[in-house]
Parts: sequence; structure tokens; C-alpha cells
Amino acid sequence: AREIVEKCSSQYPFSVEIDRVHKVSQLQDPRLYRERWDEEKQKYTVLADSPEVTRVIEAAKMQSDRLYREGYEKQKEKGYKMVHDTPLFVQCRESARNASDYVYKTALKEAQGKGFSNFQESPLFLQNKLSAQLASGALYVKDYQQQKLKYSLPADRVDMVAAKAILDLSDRKY
Repeated sequence: AREIVEKCSSQYPFSVEIDRVHKVSQLQDPRLYRERWDEEKQKYTVLADSPEVTRVIEAAKMQSDRLYREGYEKQKEKGYKMVHDTPLFVQCRESARNASDYVYKTALKEAQGKGFSNFQESPLFLQNKLSAQLASGALYVKDYQQQKLKYSLPADRVDMVAAKAILDLSDRKY
């Protein structure tokens, strides 16, 4: 009731617009804002670091774009280093080594069992010789030059026989 009497005794007649303007001016006043903020900041207390709060803080750090970019820039400076000792990589390397040892030992036992008098007759030497010949670029080029001139079509290919039959049936001779 007191507010109503004060509003009626002012020089301006009471209206909703005047009341709204008065409240907005109080909200926008920096002095009043700081006073209210100083009063309210005394009411809050900081929570102790519970596991949930620390987890949320760590998650926020991990999702921070700024920290991500800093880490990315550091990694770019160092360069990318592949981890070679992952469990799958170690397992593959060991199985490949075991398979290679097994193949080598079985070929060696075969060679020793046959008793080759000359090392040039052993299968291992022959295999290495053949692989060196295949890898030789000069032999490849020489074989290519010889084979490119010897191109021939077999006369009895199905599509060739069909084409000849169609030509025989047609009126025009090509």
C-alpha cells in the first residue's frame, strides 16, 4: 500500500510504462549492479574437488579446441612417429620369421639329403639365380623387343570364325 501512495504522490501519473522504465534504469545502473554482485558473491562457496567435478574439468580440457591445436602444432614440429611395437605388428613379425625359418630349414634338409656335389646344383642357388634373371632389366627389355615383333592371331578364334561366316553370308565382298 505504501508503494501505491508514493506512486500517486509523484508529479507524473502512474502508468505501466513509467514503472518499466524505472526498473530498466535500475537494472542498467553499474553502481547498483556492482553492489548486488558483491553481495551475492559472498553467498556462494566453492565445492571441494569431488571425483565428478575433476572428471568434468578433465573432459572440458580434452574437448578444448585451443589445447587440441597446441598439441597438433607440437606434433607437427616433431613429425609423425609410427609405433612399431604394437601387439599385432609383433605377432605378424614373429609369424613371418617362423614361416621363413621353417621354409629355409626344410629346403636345407632336402638339399643335404640329396647330397649335391656342387653348390650350383642346390635348389637354393637355382632359385636365387632365377630370381636374379627375372629382376634383370636388360633381359626384360631384350625379350620385349623380340616378342613385340612376333604378334599373331590364332585363326580359329570363335569371334574370328563368326566374323568370317557373316562375311560369307553377306552380299557385299570387302
